[in-house]
Amino acid sequence: MTFTSTTALRRAALGLGLTVFLLAGPTFAEDAPPPAPADAKAADAAAPPAAPAPTEDATQAPSPPGGLERMPGEAFWPPPYLRGLYGSSVWLSTGLHGLQWPYYRKTGIGFSGDLWVDNSYEKVNRGDKTEQNVKAWIQQGRFVLRVTPTYTHGDWFAQVQAELVANKDQTLKQPDVADTDDLWIRGGQWNKWDIQMGRFQGWEVYHLGMGLDLNTFERQGATDTNNPPPDIYGVTYGYYRPSGVGNVAFHLYPTSWLRFELLGQLGNEQGRNTLGGRPVAILDFGWLKFKVGGEYRKLTQVDPNLKESFVQRGFGAGVIFIFNPIVEFGVNGAIGLVDHTDPRGDNDPTGSYTVTSVGGFANVRIVEDLLVGGGFNFTGKEDLHLDMTTGKYGEFTHKQGFGALQYYLYKQVFIKLVVAYSTAHLAPTFSNGEYDNSAISARLRLQFLF
Repeated sequence: MTFTSTTALRRAALGLGLTVFLLAGPTFAEDAPPPAPADAKAADAAAPPAAPAPTEDATQAPSPPGGLERMPGEAFWPPPYLRGLYGSSVWLSTGLHGLQWPYYRKTGIGFSGDLWVDNSYEKVNRGDKTEQNVKAWIQQGRFVLRVTPTYTHGDWFAQVQAELVANKDQTLKQPDVADTDDLWIRGGQWNKWDIQMGRFQGWEVYHLGMGLDLNTFERQGATDTNNPPPDIYGVTYGYYRPSGVGNVAFHLYPTSWLRFELLGQLGNEQGRNTLGGRPVAILDFGWLKFKVGGEYRKLTQVDPNLKESFVQRGFGAGVIFIFNPIVEFGVNGAIGLVDHTDPRGDNDPTGSYTVTSVGGFANVRIVEDLLVGGGFNFTGKEDLHLDMTTGKYGEFTHKQGFGALQYYLYKQVFIKLVVAYSTAHLAPTFSNGEYDNSAISARLRLQFLF
C-alpha cells in the first residue's frame, strides 16, 4: 500500500492511539499463581500454504457453488498487503498477522495443507552431576490436511475449517500430540468483522524467526530433568491450542492497516477448569508490523472442595520491519506472571513466578529463493521461594541463539538447516548450589506446502 508521508504519520498515530485504548481496558490481578506452561503438545501449528504472489483479487475468481479446489494463493494473502520476504518466516507466519484467512470469497470447498520431516541431533551438557548428559538423534514428521467449506453472499460469509494431523515420532509421545489442529466455525463480513468459535490459535505477538520451531531440540534448549529452564514467553499462555480448551473470538478490521482480536478461552486443561481472555492489536503498514497483546487465564480444580488454582497473566509487544526483497528483522519483549495456590489454599512459592523474554531475529535474501537467518532470545524466571540463608529467590535463565539457511526448491519444497546453541543458569533455592547447562543442536527440515 502507498501513502503520502503525512498521511502515513497521521494513520500511524491514530493506530497507536487505538491500540493503547484497546489494551487499557483489561485490568490484570496483582498476584496470580503459576500454571502448567502453555500446552505445546497441541501447539505445533501448520504453516499456511505457499503460493506465488497473487495477481488478482479472489473476489473475481469464478467458481461454481459446491466446487472443490486447492486453495488459491490469494486465499492466504489477499493483495495488496506486503506479507514478508518471499518464503521467509514472516511470510509463513502463523495467523498471517491477523488477516482473515483463508480469504475464500466464494461458495465452495477449498483444501490445503503441508508436510514436514526433520532430521535432528542434539548434545546437552548438564552441570548437575546427578543428571546424565545427552546425545540424541531423532527424525520427526507432521502432515496436515486442511479442508475449508465456505458460503459467501456478497460481503457476508460463513466458513468452517478442520485440520487433520498425522504425526511421525515427535519429541512428545504419539498419544500426547493432537490429531486435530484447527476445528472452528466463523461468520461475519469480509474485511470488516467476524466471530469465530472452536479450536484455533490466537494472533501471534512474539515472532521468533526461521528457527526455534515448536517441538524441536533447539526450542527445548539446554534441558534439565530436575529444574527445567524457562520456555520463551511471548504472550503465549492463551496463544496455543491446549487439549480440552476452546476459543471464542471477535475480530474487527476498522481499516486495512489496523486489526483487533478479542479472544476468550474456556474448557478443561489437564483436568482443570480454564477461563481466560487475550486481546491483541496489530498495526500493519506492510513494511512495518507492530503487534501488542495481553492475556489473563485462571485454572481451577473440577472438585469444588479443592482450593488449588493457577492464575496466569502477561503482556508483550513485537515490531517487524520489512525492506522487500532484501531483509526483514524484528524485536520482541514480553513479561508473564503465574501464581499457584495449592489444594489447601496456601500460596506455593516455588510454583509462583515472573518470567520475562526479550529477543530478535533477522532474515536476509542472498539470491532468489535462498535465505539466511538468525535470532537470539533471553528468558529469565524468578520464583517466590526465598532462601533465608542467602536472601535470594529461585532464579533461572535461558539463552537461545540460532542460525538458519533455507532454500525454496522450485517454489514447492523448503529445505532448511538450523544450527542452535543455548545455555541455562539454574539456581533453585531448595537444592544445594547452582549450576549451568549447555546444548548444541542441528536440524534439517524438508517441507512441502500445498
